[in-house]
Amino acid sequence: MVYLIGILWTITWIWLIVTAFKADQVAWGVAMIIFPPSCYLYGTLNWSKASKPFIVLLIMTALMFTLSPEEVDQLR
Repeated sequence: MVYLIGILWTITWIWLIVTAFKADQVAWGVAMIIFPPSCYLYGTLNWSKASKPFIVLLIMTALMFTLSPEEVDQLR
C-alpha cells in the first residue's frame, strides 16, 4: 500500500507540473520540480486550471498521513 500511494502521489505531482507548463506558467513548473511542496500553493492559486490533479494530490497526501507505523517500517 505504501508503494502504491507513493507512485500515485508522484504521478499526480507530474500531472500538476504538466498542467503548469501547458498554461505557460514556466516559473511554476520549475518551482514545482525544484520544491515539490509548492504544488500545493499552485493548486490553490490556480484552482480553475489545476482542480482535478490538485484534489487527487490532496487525497494521496491524506492517505500518506493515515499510514500506520508498521506500514512505514516496510520501507526499511
